[in-house]
Amino acid sequence: MEDRELGINLIIDGTSYPLTIPASEEPYYRKAARIVNETLSMYKDLYSGEGNVRVLTMVALDIAFSAVKGTDEMGSTEVRRKIGELTRLIDNTLKAGK
Repeated sequence: MEDRELGINLIIDGTSYPLTIPASEEPYYRKAARIVNETLSMYKDLYSGEGNVRVLTMVALDIAFSAVKGTDEMGSTEVRRKIGELTRLIDNTLKAGK
């Protein structure tokens, strides 16, 4: 089934960003906008008076770091799960062959 398009407006740092996205991805866009706004607010407090470039650079670094770390952690969890499945399959096969 084809995903229908949905028009949404995301507010990031007080500015509205109209987007057309697949309807199934709406929750992800909304969560991403919330993360950007929360992270932006945190770094504006930490780097007040430093200028927008520095703040936006730290926001981008923070979010990219979280994405990379999350991907690595998910990947290693998935690998461990698959190894466990394969180990059980091998054990069951060896037991059945006795």
